[in-house]
Amino acid sequence: MTTENAVSAEEIKVDVKKMHISTTDVAIDIVGMHKWYGEFHVLKDINLRVMRGERIVICGPSGSGKSTMIRCINRLEEHQKGKIIVDGKELTNDLKKIDEVRREVGMVFQHFNLFPHLTILENCTLAPIWVRKMPKKQAEE
Repeated sequence: MTTENAVSAEEIKVDVKKMHISTTDVAIDIVGMHKWYGEFHVLKDINLRVMRGERIVICGPSGSGKSTMIRCINRLEEHQKGKIIVDGKELTNDLKKIDEVRREVGMVFQHFNLFPHLTILENCTLAPIWVRKMPKKQAEE
């Protein structure tokens, strides 16, 4: 890119109020989330919006809170402050909502185990078939 085609950060302005984002377009919305382990403030004022169909990467050094944030989104960990909304459902202590979200949100743990006697496809479709009672053909698609 030449300097004559370059755009400065000041020229790129987006008025979020004019974007008219439908709540049905939002997959995950985190607003002002905080998480503590005792006195240790692990997650500080996290704000994140992931749109339906969007793919994101969360990266950072070891111990920076990546896994903790993801565990909060899946409600494997409880956050102490702020809102987490997944697929239009705010995650509170309502176990029904938590179960609904867990049925749709997948998570691969850092130290996971595959079944060595199964193929990759069989390992990937095991949960949808056995837990969600999905037909094998649909799980494989």
